Amino acid sequence: MKKFIIFIFLSLPVSLLGQDSLRQGVKYGFLPVLSFNTDDGLLFGGELKRYDYRNTLPFKSFTRIALNYYTDGAFGFTINRNEVDVFGSDLRASTNFFSGQNFTDYYLGDTDKLGFDETRFDSSSYYAFKSFRLDMGGFTRIPIIRDGATDRIDMKFGLRFIYETPWGTPESRFIYDQNIEGNDGAFLSLFDVGIILERRNSEFRAQRGYFLEIGTQYAPPVISTNHTIENYILALGFLPLSIKIPITLASKFRFQNTIGDSPYWFSPFLGGGTSLRGYMYRRFTSDNALSYSVEIRSWLFKIPFKNIELGANVFVDGGKAFSNENWDKAFTNHNLTLGFGGVMAIFTPDYILKYDIGFSEDGIGIYLGTGYSF
Repeated sequence: MKKFIIFIFLSLPVSLLGQDSLRQGVKYGFLPVLSFNTDDGLLFGGELKRYDYRNTLPFKSFTRIALNYYTDGAFGFTINRNEVDVFGSDLRASTNFFSGQNFTDYYLGDTDKLGFDETRFDSSSYYAFKSFRLDMGGFTRIPIIRDGATDRIDMKFGLRFIYETPWGTPESRFIYDQNIEGNDGAFLSLFDVGIILERRNSEFRAQRGYFLEIGTQYAPPVISTNHTIENYILALGFLPLSIKIPITLASKFRFQNTIGDSPYWFSPFLGGGTSLRGYMYRRFTSDNALSYSVEIRSWLFKIPFKNIELGANVFVDGGKAFSNENWDKAFTNHNLTLGFGGVMAIFTPDYILKYDIGFSEDGIGIYLGTGYSF
């Protein structure tokens, strides 16, 4: 046993050094998108990621730009930027912007209180509607304790503005029939305060360490249409199981709680590519959402061309959405999903293409994109 432990600690820096030798200068990753279906028409767009590794760890800046556009008029446009040591200080800043128009949006209601008619969802447009969304803001991380580039405790302060409204939707649809909060449009001006503890060897493909974030978002009256509060916890953990063939045990725990009259789109939910993979997006919604994931990740082999690496993963997701009136049922009758997937890193170790497939009681979910789900 002692010999095995020594082998891990001697080998780990070598493995990371091999990756870090590729994290130099400025690197780009680009994923084009082109598809067609008879319902939505032609979809084209893409995603561009820029990694600036110059002079600063874990990076100097990271930028993501994504655009998807359907010829029927639906679109989504995103810009994210994350910068470390802003203006030579210890501060870290992140800014985000999203604008989108969705012709196939849907909302199933508070699934802890209302029944969901799956047959009606599959055979009609009762739960569907068109929507427009604008979401922009940012936050700053101010270090309380900092030891090196990736070991830090920060206070987080942020501002965020979100506006969403359904439009062009018959009044016989679910959101109007049930008088769902926010069905005539709503906006929130959010103040975000939290604390972050971070000690992981990579933000894009961590193999060891942890990340913990605890905070509160508050939307005050007058400058918001709804008076609401969200409390949240996010915890990530990463443990190396093998070094010769990199195998990592990754875990996630997340809890969100809302108090007040939240619009439908601000309610915590489960389902989609980041929680309960295998269930459709926003399958479970209520005042609270508790979710967790355990995933075994591996990188199996490398191809010298463009520094390509190929890997695989298996995962278990679980969780439950419940109302503030049912805290006594928070830890009973959880939903579980199983799944597996594949990953490919190209250009830089941090630009990762992923394919996940999850299996649930409702069916199968397939998720294509860039970056791990957590």
